[in-house]
Amino acid sequence: MKNNRLGNAIRGLTYTLDLPLVMLLFFTLILFTLILIIPLATLFLKPLSVLSLRILEDLIRYPYVSIPPLGEWYIVSDRGEYKLIIVRFKDLGVIPNTILVSSIVTLLSSIIGISIAFVVARYDFLGKGILRIISIIPLLYTPFVNAFVTYKIFGDGGILGSLMLSLGLPYSIEVTYIAGTILAQTLMFWPIVYLNTLASMMQIDPSLEEQAENIGSRGFRLFRTITLPLSLPGVAAGSGLVFIFSMEDLAAPLAFKVDNMMSISIVRAITGSQSIEALSVEVVILAGLLLLSAISWFILIKHYISLKQYAMLARGVRWKPRVSKPSLPTLLAIYLIVFPLVLFSMLPQIGVLIYAFSKSWTGVIPEGFTLEHFSNVLFDSRVLNGLKNSFIYSTLALVLIIIIGTVSSYVISRVSLRGLSAIDLLAMSPLAIPGLSIAMGLLILYGSIFKDTLIDPYINPMFLLILAYAIRKSPFTTRAVYAGLQQVHRSLEEAGFTLGASRTRVLFTIVLPLIGINIIAGSMISFVYCMSEVSTSITVGSLNKSQAPITYIIYDYLTAGYGGGAYIHQASAIVTLIIVVQLIAIITSNYILKFRYSILGI
Repeated sequence: MKNNRLGNAIRGLTYTLDLPLVMLLFFTLILFTLILIIPLATLFLKPLSVLSLRILEDLIRYPYVSIPPLGEWYIVSDRGEYKLIIVRFKDLGVIPNTILVSSIVTLLSSIIGISIAFVVARYDFLGKGILRIISIIPLLYTPFVNAFVTYKIFGDGGILGSLMLSLGLPYSIEVTYIAGTILAQTLMFWPIVYLNTLASMMQIDPSLEEQAENIGSRGFRLFRTITLPLSLPGVAAGSGLVFIFSMEDLAAPLAFKVDNMMSISIVRAITGSQSIEALSVEVVILAGLLLLSAISWFILIKHYISLKQYAMLARGVRWKPRVSKPSLPTLLAIYLIVFPLVLFSMLPQIGVLIYAFSKSWTGVIPEGFTLEHFSNVLFDSRVLNGLKNSFIYSTLALVLIIIIGTVSSYVISRVSLRGLSAIDLLAMSPLAIPGLSIAMGLLILYGSIFKDTLIDPYINPMFLLILAYAIRKSPFTTRAVYAGLQQVHRSLEEAGFTLGASRTRVLFTIVLPLIGINIIAGSMISFVYCMSEVSTSITVGSLNKSQAPITYIIYDYLTAGYGGGAYIHQASAIVTLIIVVQLIAIITSNYILKFRYSILGI
């Protein structure tokens, strides 16, 4: 009896894993091992090989840790006719600053995102459609420039303080340094929590909330005990992404002149190095800490969620989410708090357009309208070279992305074996891994193996950029392809097998034609995000300026390479063009795939 069961299991396994599938499975594992697993492992192996007491002592001293903290939480300066309040935040050192800023940004983004998601999911009011659209505008990817616009509005001598004085108020407020970084990142990232939470709330069985109401649970108690707990998977996913994006963000610390952050320390160490040996062990440890923090955060979230039950019993039909008319106080809160908050979050994107189309913007009001900035950048040889480089790298990366996305999705959806969930985790993990950690891992590994060769990243960074783009942006295509495969019934493939077709022939003649539209749509999103990728573009791209992608050119416009922000109008013009391309790709992809939302800026 046992022999028969074993024989049946072996025959079933042989049927499931034929030679083409085995080859696809191994190809997927080898690709992720070479591009992701081994490079990330070097972030821990390299420091361990040279770790010493001196290095550990350095990591608990300034600038990595500041005991006691430096500076002031805020400063009140008497200017005679008014008092200037400067909100700053104390400098705790590179490591505590990064963790604290990320935690605060995650908390604030979660509060805002959950609140607005609840309003959109549960209330019907005039302007709801407009609110849904403008709520995702802050996520439109504007590399670096939006943070500089935030500084223009809230920073030293900013528009906010000038407006307060023009209104005759006795106080003027400036938000600078670490406090400004927190503000800028919160404005950028809260829509990530909003989108994920909204998706969870729309899937809640309305009967559960109705039953709670029948036993007396209403208002905030209903939200706290039923709605929010059932939405936690979406909240956790969104807040996890915000935590990681905040840790590796470069734009806000650069704009608000915060040097003591992990991201800034890593980027400046790489851009200032001449060889792989020049990278200090402390900087490699910082990249490892970024990775370790991201992994720890997601393990914590997963553990917390796993302690609770979120399954809901469907009633055999597709339910309609509970939507009600808001009471007068709630309606006033929507129009007087929620709408202004969302519009307030759009200010950086609006500022980008103002910089792109205005002749000058030194005061509160921009001066003149011009298209000169667009003509300047389109005739700038460095910009054209950066665009060409980005297009080449993104196109070559897209070939790998399509292979990774299609192969991993097909294996995940068609092979039923214990342990294959690890491939699914690997395929989507680049979304949850800091790009700076991936860049550092790839740089250490391939910079050592291929030193002084044509593909040494310090000589020719193109190869490394292509790999980094491919692994970081592949999840968008993987998700789209997997969705397509879920709609292709296995009976269609089995019909081909019955007629004598091989797995390879079935794959190319049946499966791929049926999911071709999904591959195209996912590839469009991946391509656009490759073109606007920041972390690896800045770090690896800086190693050879002639081969740098366009995001490095934007970075150069706004920092020391072009006079520390003096060319912000030109940078805004480039970013505006990126926004247009991004919107076209997202709208087209959403139309093709019939998705309600796409996560932007990842």
